Amino acid sequence: MAWDSSNRPGEPEQNQVIAMTSGKGGVGKSTLCVLLGLGDALRGKRVLLIEFDAGLRGLDLMLGIADRVVYDLGDLLEGRCTISKAVMESPLHENLNAIVAPVSLEAPMDLSDVQLLVDGLRGHFDRLILDMPAGLGFSARITGCTADLALIAVTPDPVCVRDGAKMAQTLEKRGFYRHRLLINRVEEKMLRRAVLTDLDAVIDGVGSQLLGVFPYAEEIPLRLSRGLQLKGNHPALRIAQAVSRRLDGEYVPLVFP
Repeated sequence: MAWDSSNRPGEPEQNQVIAMTSGKGGVGKSTLCVLLGLGDALRGKRVLLIEFDAGLRGLDLMLGIADRVVYDLGDLLEGRCTISKAVMESPLHENLNAIVAPVSLEAPMDLSDVQLLVDGLRGHFDRLILDMPAGLGFSARITGCTADLALIAVTPDPVCVRDGAKMAQTLEKRGFYRHRLLINRVEEKMLRRAVLTDLDAVIDGVGSQLLGVFPYAEEIPLRLSRGLQLKGNHPALRIAQAVSRRLDGEYVPLVFP
């Protein structure tokens, strides 16, 4: 499966709800959610990130809102607050908002409640980005009933690629075929050499069309973990804006750092 630098012609683009998934943890999924959210926000889109990884909250730190969180997704789903109280604006950008994951849940999330919530939020934001927990079960179920498109995040590591392929296969077994691939933490030396050959191996391994490639850069997780903005000309932000445009169906060549 050779990589394609544009969206397929004639493919309907209704990617308002994006589910960020991965088969394996530790691939930088939440970082990618924040980067894509910033990419959309910088293009003038009003964006909402919803974090589903109960007990492993991280977006509050990355978005600079940790000291202001009062209500979370658990409070919202269990009826202890309204949507307006759970949605928080990030100081990273006025267009970037989030509902963060609960520290704990008294009961498992009900799929029908999540679906009602996501459907109710569609008309209020230009893009919803769902930060799903790693793994095949809960993530695949939520993605299948709420999302317009799944993004499968992998690193070039063979274990991550294999687990990304399992996620693609799991989604397809559920009848959900609209998935795309994001390759994260690609080292500069890999980009300098036979990059297309190397990326083809990842794409073929996962079995999903490539949407974007993000570089390995130590300062990205370091700054975001402290709620600090990246410089406006940072390569990761340029890539994120290109991915945002591709999600909207625009013809945009694949951007490399």
